[in-house]
Amino acid sequence: MKMHALRNLHLVTGKVSMALAWLLVLAVFFSSPAHAQETWRLDPQLSIARLLLGSGSNALETGLARVSGDVVFDSNDLTDPSVNLKITPGNEAGADYAKMSFTSKRSVLTSDGKLIVTGDLSVTRIERNVTADPNEAYAGPQYGDPVAHTDTHQIALTFADPRHLAAQDGTMLFSGTTSVIREDFPPLVDAVTLDDWPTVLVNDKKCEVPPTTVGEDYSGVKCSGTEIAAVSNSEVPNGVGEVYYGFQPAVTPDRNHATITLNLKLTQNSTTPSVASRSESAGH
Repeated sequence: MKMHALRNLHLVTGKVSMALAWLLVLAVFFSSPAHAQETWRLDPQLSIARLLLGSGSNALETGLARVSGDVVFDSNDLTDPSVNLKITPGNEAGADYAKMSFTSKRSVLTSDGKLIVTGDLSVTRIERNVTADPNEAYAGPQYGDPVAHTDTHQIALTFADPRHLAAQDGTMLFSGTTSVIREDFPPLVDAVTLDDWPTVLVNDKKCEVPPTTVGEDYSGVKCSGTEIAAVSNSEVPNGVGEVYYGFQPAVTPDRNHATITLNLKLTQNSTTPSVASRSESAGH
């Protein structure tokens, strides 16, 4: 009889201990500090990338690009954002052009207040055969089917400390840069050297087809709009007197070095509670 009572006591004690353990787990889970993830979407009309050969004062801008995507901040740690970007020429109708995408993997804040975001940059090169036969029936170049080649490499983007960024009217400016040498990522340097990157970006673009679209008078489509960015390189005269050939860039860039600078305009899209904050709300 005494042994039976001891077994019952042990069973009851075990159940109580298990119940207390579960209560402790739930208490820790529901008492976790609430935080949220803030999604800021890039304005593709006002977010741009500047592509340069070389670096520093010896860099030469080769073109511009549109940037789209989003940046997700954790309200408890603004220095560890999730960054997803797409960099395109905007008009992807040429014979040979490139586009890029970036997906962040990790972030670290340096002692001098810079946010280093490391991730994968994919460069896709699109090539198409082009036929241009200038005859009486000429109506512009004819392009063949595109062939794409994609290469991916890890890079680091350097941004300002996001804790010091000021948001106004639901928008925020977020600027960054990265530099790569050819030895580390040849396809990126090759992509930056392409002539098909636009030198001017225009919003509200409107194009009109001229009355004469074929033959010797063909002059292409006429377009207008609001300019938001243009390539700006210092130039110097090329030659003097009778051997003057106009202007040329003032610097000769290092063609084994590529730089991308990002000027991103972010618009707050949503605030998504984390698992901990959703659990806390459910508890109430």
